[in-house]
Amino acid sequence: MAKLFRGRKSIPNLSRVNRNALEYLRKQEDFIVATCDKGLGPAIIERDRYLELAFRDHLSDSSTYERLDIDIASMMLHENRKRLNKWLTDHKEELTDQEHDYIDYHSNLVKDPFPYFYLLMKVHKSPLKTRPIVSFSGSLYHSLGVWVDTHLQGVAKTLRSFLQSSFDLVENFKTFRLLPGRQYRLFTADATSMYTNINTDAAIKAIHDYIMNNQHKFPYLPLTPLIEALEMLMKRNIFQFGDTFWLQLIGIAMGAPPAPTIATISFGTHEETLLDTFSDCLAYYKRYIDDVFGNWICDDDPSIDARKWRRFQRHLNRWHQLEWIVSERTTEVVFLDLTLRLVDDRIHSCIYEKENNLHLYIPAKSAHPPGVLFGIISGSVYRAFSLCSDTADAQSYLRKLWRHLIARGYSPLTLRPLFAKAFTNNTDRAPRTERPPGPPEHLLFKLTYHPQDPSSHLIQNTWKRFVAEPPLSKALKDIDNNFKPFGHRRFLVCYQRSANLGNLLSYRKILPTSGRPVSSFCEEL
Repeated sequence: MAKLFRGRKSIPNLSRVNRNALEYLRKQEDFIVATCDKGLGPAIIERDRYLELAFRDHLSDSSTYERLDIDIASMMLHENRKRLNKWLTDHKEELTDQEHDYIDYHSNLVKDPFPYFYLLMKVHKSPLKTRPIVSFSGSLYHSLGVWVDTHLQGVAKTLRSFLQSSFDLVENFKTFRLLPGRQYRLFTADATSMYTNINTDAAIKAIHDYIMNNQHKFPYLPLTPLIEALEMLMKRNIFQFGDTFWLQLIGIAMGAPPAPTIATISFGTHEETLLDTFSDCLAYYKRYIDDVFGNWICDDDPSIDARKWRRFQRHLNRWHQLEWIVSERTTEVVFLDLTLRLVDDRIHSCIYEKENNLHLYIPAKSAHPPGVLFGIISGSVYRAFSLCSDTADAQSYLRKLWRHLIARGYSPLTLRPLFAKAFTNNTDRAPRTERPPGPPEHLLFKLTYHPQDPSSHLIQNTWKRFVAEPPLSKALKDIDNNFKPFGHRRFLVCYQRSANLGNLLSYRKILPTSGRPVSSFCEEL
């Protein structure tokens, strides 16, 4: 198979001027190319301004973050590694072999053990605000966080307020009807800095108690190692920012694998009481992490209704120091990139797009596998017809998509057959179903895509001819594997994309050797 990949030539899809500009941006020390929140694309900001925002908005809060001397940070990191190894030893019998080996293997591979702090720019806010991220990827506790998240996801789904996605929300609306003779109003609520305002001890206790009180739902959940792992992740989070080191004192870092599920479950236990208390006022109530959507049943007496509404807001804000900003009750709201409004006895939905959305789809000259463009179109067609109540709204959204792709350099001759195929596939699409548990029996052939490589079809045929079903030899599926046949497994060619502009200009790590040291801002502020 190696012969298929020989003799290719590298033809750049960027001009020399483009490449020189990228190289300059990578090496200069005056600016940072940052990422905007809500998928609004890249932004460029002065490096000193970026660091000032990090301290002004976040790191200067001594109740949330504590700066550590490098020696203390190194000592605590050493203790964290010892705690993780002891945890693996103590709970070896409670973990599956696969879980134990996964955490042990990946924690021992770590070369850069500290998580890294960086900012997302909230350019849709005025004045400019930022969102703190502590990236666990590649750090010591990353594999432990993945393990915790895997188990907590099953717990989160049992909560009445749990919402998986906008697709599930709209699916609920298909059978949801408003009763005649009653007045309804929609509302939303948004938590203020939810991840860093979660009370650590209260969250761990809430998760522990909820699992204990519902053991029949989680008969095989390893509770003791799970709670100990939660304490390590939430109380021992040491991260790096340039040449400085920090300990997070409260909450869970956005960027830790289980952060969304921890936020979902910890407050979800409080919502269980909320839903019981206001069952006569809430026709519908769901939450996606830090965003709430509800349908309020208005009382016929305006004064009684106002009292109930105030009492509901007070109850919502009664879970430790977490604060919720609740909208006014109205007939139309925006939630999870959907515009939702009351129409007769139904809740009508259509896709909402922010005015400053740049629609940065992959440009036509980008070196991506051919299937990527069809995936964008097919996914958008499915999204439009799944989330829009009216066909006219879905068609309007797809017409805009067509114009955005034309603006990115694609020709109508390229797009027409792909849109036609996507419409056909969407018409014939089977209903969504839950994936069966356990890993799929596939063989994955991973490679970085190159336009001059052999096609995936040729690679699969070569595999079938020389490995899966070689002439005059036993087929792969019939070969013994640990005293049982290997079995039929689908061979998949999985393309890994090349580095994009975000990777090339990544600012996740503010290197201590580039520009003014971060520590100098600590001393100033």
